[in-house]
Amino acid sequence: MPGFNTVPGSSSGGGQPNMTFVGSVHMSTYNRSWNQGGTAGYYGVYSANQEAGYAYFVGATTTGVPLNRMTNVTHSFTRIDIIAPTNDMVSLYKVKVKDTNIFNNPFALFSSFVYSTQSSTSFVLPSAALPLVNILICGGGGGGGRHGGGGGGGGNVVKLTALTAVGTTAITIGSGGPYNGNNGINGSPSYFGSLYALGGGRGAQHGHTGDSGYGNGGGGGGHSGAGNGGTGTVQTATTGLGFAATPELFGGNNGARANGEDGGGGGGAGGSASASVSTSNRQGGPGHTSDISGSSLLYGVGGGGGRHGSSPGGHGGTGWPGNIGHGGHGGSGDNGGYNPNTNNAEGSGGGTGIVTVRYYIA
Repeated sequence: MPGFNTVPGSSSGGGQPNMTFVGSVHMSTYNRSWNQGGTAGYYGVYSANQEAGYAYFVGATTTGVPLNRMTNVTHSFTRIDIIAPTNDMVSLYKVKVKDTNIFNNPFALFSSFVYSTQSSTSFVLPSAALPLVNILICGGGGGGGRHGGGGGGGGNVVKLTALTAVGTTAITIGSGGPYNGNNGINGSPSYFGSLYALGGGRGAQHGHTGDSGYGNGGGGGGHSGAGNGGTGTVQTATTGLGFAATPELFGGNNGARANGEDGGGGGGAGGSASASVSTSNRQGGPGHTSDISGSSLLYGVGGGGGRHGSSPGGHGGTGWPGNIGHGGHGGSGDNGGYNPNTNNAEGSGGGTGIVTVRYYIA
């Protein structure tokens, strides 16, 4: 039987003594509901053929777990719903575990190495490395709007510590949104496998609203009306953040509303765009600082709002362009001011995203 030696035996059958066999079911169809109850505790659900599948412990709440691994079910349950290949046999074990203490700074015992890319590719974990990595994912920044336009939002930043990684993982890098003649263009998300960080929202042209539904909201456009800033998106386990490996999100912040001639700044990974208004400063939101690469870098800084008239436009968040995933500035009128496109009404493009992996070898 494939995988037979990896299926735990019951304590009475010479298998692992900490695993008590509960029972088995035959998958006569791929979707079976097993009326097996239990109390909260650790459980293992194993396929006899070591096939992929999923089991759901259903009670007042539901806990799902892939087959062939142990999980801590924190609630009582009355049944187990299973999805697995037809004609497989699925077995349930109750697991007893001993108390342990936290092992502080475990990675300090290993030499660490960095893989970082701003181009779409694949990461191959070296065979000698631990199967755990730390990663940072930053989406592309949104482009700025034209002639009094809002600044683009910086890309969201997603960080995971001790993420399980083996073999090859696909990487897609989010492009920064370019200026397209009116509004900017939204930044694209960056991916490490199925995990991702959203790109920043575009800054609006004058009088329009910065884009929402992206990592950090774009700034509203000034002059013709007062466009609102876009709303940032707070990522969750179901929107790219992941549910394991201590996930952290930096982003989901809002762009600022325009005020008269002044366009609003875009939100950054470290905070929303400045709410304070002056005729020469419409600052974007700050970025997130990380040293995962070995140097302290800023990620996802928001772009500054432009100004429709001849005074200077706003400037980006502290440290703009922030190296990676920054939002583009809104275009200004006769004097670009802090806008890198000096004397140009065009907005500037957002920065490219990045994926950085720190891995460990003994």
